[in-house]
Amino acid sequence: MGGVNKSYYLPGIVGFIAGYYIWLLVFNQQSEWVSWGSNLFSIFGCLFATILLVRAQRDPNQQEGRFFLYLACGIGSYLIAEIIWLTYENILQVDVPFPGVSDIFYVLQSVFFLIAFIHLIHRHVTKNRLLSFIFDIAIVMTVAVTYSWYFLIRPLFDTPFASNAEVMLAFAYPLCDIVLLFCMISIYYLFEKKEWYERRRLFQFLFAGLLLQVGADTLFVYMTTVSGDNAIRLIDPLFILGLLMIGVSGHIVSPVDSKEDRQSKQRIKVQVGKLFLPYLLVILLFLTMAFYARRDEALNGLMIGCAVTILLILVRQILMILSHQELIQEIHEKADELEVSEERYKSLFTYHPDAVYSLDLKGRIESANPSFEKLTEQHAEELVGKTYRQFTTWQQTSTDKATAQQFETIFQKSGGPDVLLNVTNIPIRVRDRFVGMYGIGQDITTIRENELKIRRLAYYDHLTGAINRTYFEEVLHHLIETEQADETIVLCFIDLDDFKLVNDSFGHHVGDQLLIQVAKRLQEAAEPDDLVARQGGDEFTVILRNVTSDDQARCRTARLLDDLKRTYAIEGIELISNPSIGAVSCRRTSEKHVVTLLKQADLAMYQAKTGGGKSIIFFEDIAEKASYRLRLESELPIAIETNQLILHYQPQVDTVTYKMVGVEGLIRWNHPELGMITPNDFIPMAEEAGMIIRLGEWVLREGFLQAKQWQDDGLNLKVGLNVSMQQFHHPTFVLTLIRLIEETKVDPTRIDLEITEVSAVEDIEETVLTMNRLKDLGFTISIDDFGTGYSSLSRLADFPIDTLKIPREFVEKIQPATTGYSMISSIIHLAKSLHLEVIAEGVETLEQVNVLNRLECSRMQGYYFGRPMPAEQIPALY
Repeated sequence: MGGVNKSYYLPGIVGFIAGYYIWLLVFNQQSEWVSWGSNLFSIFGCLFATILLVRAQRDPNQQEGRFFLYLACGIGSYLIAEIIWLTYENILQVDVPFPGVSDIFYVLQSVFFLIAFIHLIHRHVTKNRLLSFIFDIAIVMTVAVTYSWYFLIRPLFDTPFASNAEVMLAFAYPLCDIVLLFCMISIYYLFEKKEWYERRRLFQFLFAGLLLQVGADTLFVYMTTVSGDNAIRLIDPLFILGLLMIGVSGHIVSPVDSKEDRQSKQRIKVQVGKLFLPYLLVILLFLTMAFYARRDEALNGLMIGCAVTILLILVRQILMILSHQELIQEIHEKADELEVSEERYKSLFTYHPDAVYSLDLKGRIESANPSFEKLTEQHAEELVGKTYRQFTTWQQTSTDKATAQQFETIFQKSGGPDVLLNVTNIPIRVRDRFVGMYGIGQDITTIRENELKIRRLAYYDHLTGAINRTYFEEVLHHLIETEQADETIVLCFIDLDDFKLVNDSFGHHVGDQLLIQVAKRLQEAAEPDDLVARQGGDEFTVILRNVTSDDQARCRTARLLDDLKRTYAIEGIELISNPSIGAVSCRRTSEKHVVTLLKQADLAMYQAKTGGGKSIIFFEDIAEKASYRLRLESELPIAIETNQLILHYQPQVDTVTYKMVGVEGLIRWNHPELGMITPNDFIPMAEEAGMIIRLGEWVLREGFLQAKQWQDDGLNLKVGLNVSMQQFHHPTFVLTLIRLIEETKVDPTRIDLEITEVSAVEDIEETVLTMNRLKDLGFTISIDDFGTGYSSLSRLADFPIDTLKIPREFVEKIQPATTGYSMISSIIHLAKSLHLEVIAEGVETLEQVNVLNRLECSRMQGYYFGRPMPAEQIPALY
């Protein structure tokens, strides 16, 4: 049935009933065929109606599922009765007993229908309309019962019955008709609501189906018990037609009426009809009474006077209703709106998750919702009359100000911890008169606790408990730039020397414990107003406040140094971690910015660290040197953009032929004001400032372009270019080289990339992978300053390198019977065993040349063969 088109339901029903009647008329003279056909048509009709109602009940979009379920049970009972009837009449071929089992199920149909409509009334009749609804139904039902009594039930008293059961059933069937009539009238009066009007087709079919049931059953009872007519077979299709119309009611959709005015007028007509129906029925009852009383010649003056009086009262009532119809309708609508509004307010008040209450003018509680009861652990009856002051720390409990108030207060619970409430008090005004206050109290205890946790996570270091860098800089900004005062502060930058060695030697858990103890010592050494923060890693910052003199500043800073230099005992291990401290003094009334102050302290700390650590450097003591460094740092990006940087090239010669076979590119900064600046002055600064990647790319591009130029000029020279550790381990290093090759069109085999030994051992697996990619591109690779780092000789064979470069420090000590001589000899023998070339750097004397020749060094580089020079001078030496 799931595939049946609903538009076929109505034509199908008409065809089914037409077939039913055709069968009865065609086989009118053959009683057995008439009996079989009538019973089978009835059974199939009931079955189809029952299935339709069950499907309507199971429809997820159906709001009245239980209503249709009860209707399905009623028609199902009728189906069972029909099956029992067929069994007796056609299968067993005996007279159907009266009373019998089938009669019970016929009566059950009306019982289930009554349950269905009582359920519908309970769901959709509001409290305000319940009384008028009952009276309207009562009037109509009284008239119906009167007619049923006079025409159907009273004649039964003149009929002889064989048993009490027959008497009960004889009276039960008219009562069932009254029940069905009640259901029918209920539909008519439920039809008032606007939303039901939109589903009017459903109720029209229900109304018509019940009307057919009542009419057919009344006619059946009248013909069988009163008139004695035996042509009752023609009534059976009317029963089935009524049941089928009830069955399809749940599947009929009302047509959409786009004309709202017509719909409004139709509703008014329906309202007027329902309004006058009870009175019209009463008038009809009186007319019937008068008619039959006249026939029985029982009409007298008293009855006439009574009838006229009641008739006049009815007319007067009708006229009053007509004159007040709009007012009554408006009252009903307002009553419904008031009831809905009241229920909404009750829902808001009762089910609000926060504590809601009302106060009178003296601050006494008048009402409280369940959340307030739960908060106070008292019932509403106990709370009424108590003052708000008894529960909170809020002082302004009088409600003399008729304005909304919002505040936070502590709610004091007698049997548990206090609760922090966010309270909103709203004035209650009635006819512009302030009569009390509504209050809503939200428990924000957990919210505040979470805010504190979030603040701690955001502003405090999770390991040491000291404030973090973000909070520290906010406080420093507040002290220096926002709230200036006549006070001198000292900003200290602290870095732990050899902290990495502690982590590598004893593990990170020992390093963490060391950081915790460092933070604790700093807090103990600082004054109460001082501020201790962890910047990250092994760096700490301290603000010393209320410094009165330079001597006091140095004394208090020295105390920090002394406390940190003491031995640490961690897990049975005694550690010494000496700090390097950079400090800068600042008056809060000065014009210094926070960024400048932080930079100055950082520079001072860097100077302390490069000087060997374990010391304090004040920025004021190195201001000139630091200013020079700051100037270089700020102007280096400009130098890169304006071509102030240049590459000088130092020759590399073959020790056999003494011919130049390569050069090393060395960067210089030709400052327009400061002159030529050596790499030692700005390369370390570029590494610290994060500019070494950009600077290194400039060196590579310039070296590639020069190598390409010499290649085009026919000079067969290998150009060595230095690569910093940060640049080598940068994830885009290889991609940068590929891009530069494409831009400059250089042959990579003419480029030798020089990598320091420290860079190579930083991450050996990653280093080997990167070197292999460089070799695939065609570059050769040299290890610069070999022997000064911490490389493992066992891993040297893993590196796909081409050359080892002996540092200047070893060449300076090359005399026989010295450590330098032994080191160089070992490096050369190691290189030969690995089939690597060797270049000795820093060769400045003939004696060094001769010794290197005896040791069979491959190539040499140094002042003896030529200083670093501009690229234009190289071809003359080739």
